[in-house]
Amino acid sequence: LQAGVDIIELSPEEGCLQQSLFTGDAAICINGTALITRPSKRGCRFSEISSLLGQLSWQVVETPASEHGKDVVLEGSDVLYTGREIFVGVRKNGTNMEGALVVGRTFSDLAVIPISLAGSQPLRHYISFVSNDVLSVCNCKEAKLIVQRMEREATFRYKTLTVEHDEAGNCLSVNDSVIYRQDVPETKFQVLQERVQLMGIIASELSKIGKPISRFILLTAKINTLKSLW
Repeated sequence: LQAGVDIIELSPEEGCLQQSLFTGDAAICINGTALITRPSKRGCRFSEISSLLGQLSWQVVETPASEHGKDVVLEGSDVLYTGREIFVGVRKNGTNMEGALVVGRTFSDLAVIPISLAGSQPLRHYISFVSNDVLSVCNCKEAKLIVQRMEREATFRYKTLTVEHDEAGNCLSVNDSVIYRQDVPETKFQVLQERVQLMGIIASELSKIGKPISRFILLTAKINTLKSLW
């Protein structure tokens, strides 16, 4: 592909829940460690995804069922990694504080910052990582409140690109490319042309199944492994 990625496609299975399509919710992959999550509605393919990540040389860690005597809920769409620190959205019917604690313990070398969400949508519905210091942000009131909370708690400072249409807010940063929805009449991404390569996709049908679109994709870096000479 133009973005320089290899694709592993999971073939469809009959009888699986809709949540099984959300591979982006299934794991959090950062710096060689893959944390298998524990969503409120768990799909039927988590063991398959865990096995694939192990084959790709990721250190696979399972999220425990409970933390300090309370049930853990953790969804990948609530976790935003900027390359410098991790934000974890905490919301009703989604990732809870116990889930955020698991993320903090697993990735203890990074700052992990819980962000309270008032709405029912996951964090990455409102905010996406675009490039080194740029975040794309939806235009809704909730997104603006989230940005204010992030600015208060963040260790680093970020620039924000506020889109006019909330459907366009979620995008994917892949290598030096940004994949965004071209089926939404959004022009704000064009200001990024000098720093990244823009790639548009049509996701109108996919978005009918679930949002955000990053929920359907689990991005992982290639892990270089040393082979023994003996």
